[in-house]
Amino acid sequence: MSDPRIPHQNGATPWGGPDPRQGAQPYPEQVGSPVHERDIADVIVADLTDPARRGRIDSLIGPTSLSKRQQVAEIGTAIGADLVLDQVTPEEARRFYRGQGGFAADNADFLFGFESYDGVAGEADAAPDTPPGEDPRYDTLAEITGRPARSYAEWARDHAADFR
Repeated sequence: MSDPRIPHQNGATPWGGPDPRQGAQPYPEQVGSPVHERDIADVIVADLTDPARRGRIDSLIGPTSLSKRQQVAEIGTAIGADLVLDQVTPEEARRFYRGQGGFAADNADFLFGFESYDGVAGEADAAPDTPPGEDPRYDTLAEITGRPARSYAEWARDHAADFR
């Protein structure tokens, strides 16, 4: 049984637990640029079918930067419900993830800032609540496929049944 206040390990679902109308994150204002999985599939097709793109490694960003609270609001709009995203401490989130086993447990320290991406304990990367800056290393879908990326709102509508 999941604790409804702690997030799922899936980065696209910004909270977890049996009640999809309530959840929590240690960094609800953390901003990301989510990418729709159909956009990822479109990039894979482009990489496989365009000889000039073969062998490429793409780093993608979504079309809009959104906080986890904003993502939850988009999901709420998609399902016609008021959703709650509370805040828990990183320690509470880490305890929950470690209790899940598997990937969640193995990566809990990194995910919540207790160690760096390189696995060095006590040496964290940039704080999870640090706003991202512009980064030219990331490609937009339009640069790869010639069409705009799908919005997070579209992703939320496509996945509405997952949250009901």
